[in-house]
Amino acid sequence: MRSFLCEDVPPPAGPYSQAVLSGGRIFVSGQISIDPKSGTMPAGMEDQARTALKNLLTILSSAGAGGILSTTVYLTDMNDFSVMNSVYSEMFATPYPARTCIGVSSLPKGAKIMIDAIGEIGNQ
Repeated sequence: MRSFLCEDVPPPAGPYSQAVLSGGRIFVSGQISIDPKSGTMPAGMEDQARTALKNLLTILSSAGAGGILSTTVYLTDMNDFSVMNSVYSEMFATPYPARTCIGVSSLPKGAKIMIDAIGEIGNQ
């Protein structure tokens, strides 16, 4: 097992690994919608979903992920599900990863969405 850090997205906000590589898999910690260039968070749900997914996909790509097996989406308002789902469908192609969506009371830095993932490294 080894820690992985992608410098093209914001660093972890606490004492945890951005991602961990183990047994041909990558486990990516929850990504919120901090823009890597400006360090700010978009206000609207659509932009937050897009930014969080871009950050997640950047980490997976940088680590050499050949596929995304599963994601977990955390929303502070389940009324935003359809907006998130629309953006999600733009960012992933079939076959889609397995996915769980959970409503939560709050997320770090006031984010509306956080997404984590499990991917496979290479073409396994």
